[in-house]
Amino acid sequence: MIDGVLNINKPAGWTSHDVVQKVRGILREKRVGHTGTLDPLATGVLVLCVGRATRIARYLEATDKEYRGTMRLGVVTDTLDADGTVLERRDYTPPREEEIRRAMERFTGDILQRPPIYSAVKVSGVPSYRLARRGQAKPLEPRQVTVFSLELTGYDDPLIHFKVSCSKGTYVRTICSDLGEELGTGGHLLNLERTRVGAFTVERAFTLDGLSALAAEAGRDKALTPIDAALGDMPALTVGERESLRLMHGNAVPVLSLPGEMTGIPLRVRDETGRLLAIGSVQEGKLRPEVVF
Repeated sequence: MIDGVLNINKPAGWTSHDVVQKVRGILREKRVGHTGTLDPLATGVLVLCVGRATRIARYLEATDKEYRGTMRLGVVTDTLDADGTVLERRDYTPPREEEIRRAMERFTGDILQRPPIYSAVKVSGVPSYRLARRGQAKPLEPRQVTVFSLELTGYDDPLIHFKVSCSKGTYVRTICSDLGEELGTGGHLLNLERTRVGAFTVERAFTLDGLSALAAEAGRDKALTPIDAALGDMPALTVGERESLRLMHGNAVPVLSLPGEMTGIPLRVRDETGRLLAIGSVQEGKLRPEVVF
């Protein structure tokens, strides 16, 4: 039995599910799941949870992401990226760099963003992309996301190169499409690399071939980040022996004092030896376990 978090550098052309299936075979472990999909076109960080670490997937999925990519001006597609069908080609006067930077500023901060119809967002239980393939999709409701930064890193018309840091649920291809409309040129995402998910970076990600080589040498554990370390950005709380026993059975325990900023947020809970027992949160003076290890 193996447990931990795996940082994979997803190759282009693979779905996230393809990667999960491949890793299951490499590790000979059925309990493998991802913490947020990457489109087939995209490469870069795909964080996988293995064994008991599948219980922390929702916490890792909620972390911020960073990407670098390229968009193409003048061409609009149905999927908002290069994998889609071309809907329109536009003649345009190439925008100046200053115009692009000003337009990018309008897509930073807390913004409302409409997910693409070719996405996994469910409509009455059915993924929108399935409806879109049948010609039955309708525009999805806008959602609030946060774009912490959107930076122009290069420009050679019709190509705009950029970096973006954003919250969970942000669609970079929608940013590209919306930016193209703002500039009056239209546009779509040409390529994308996810460079960071929380503390996991592309520089430290394993290729599938690299993981296979480690597994062949009985070194698969070297690729796994322990559960506690994977949650390193989450505040930690230590409890005594009596409280540990109650928590391990799923029971809430009283907390006499706790800094205000640690109330109502997920906490790593450890026993006095430093062993990770659970993830929980403090509500109304009681520590309630959400996940028990």
